[in-house]
Amino acid sequence: MVATTYTFRPDYAVPPGWVLDEHLKSHCLSPAEFARRCGRSAKLISEIIAGKAPVEPKTALQFEKVLGLDASIWLGIEARYRLRGNPSRTLVIFHSNSPSPPQTE
Repeated sequence: MVATTYTFRPDYAVPPGWVLDEHLKSHCLSPAEFARRCGRSAKLISEIIAGKAPVEPKTALQFEKVLGLDASIWLGIEARYRLRGNPSRTLVIFHSNSPSPPQTE
């Protein structure tokens, strides 16, 4: 009998703020208390939860220290969301044979 390995590859991505919010609830932490423990502003934590601010490497390391979830996981969630899950993000690719990108002021 041959063993079959299946890899979970969802075709969607969730905002890292959703994941953070669930972790805070499971640890019975308010965003303000979590911000204090991380040494970050409560405003930044609220913006991450709301999807308005990204999880940056320094912030991911602080999340790891407080929640025990590896920083690479936080950064992976952030990267997947920014690449696939953010409907307001527009990706524009210019090829060498295409016209120059429009200039913005």
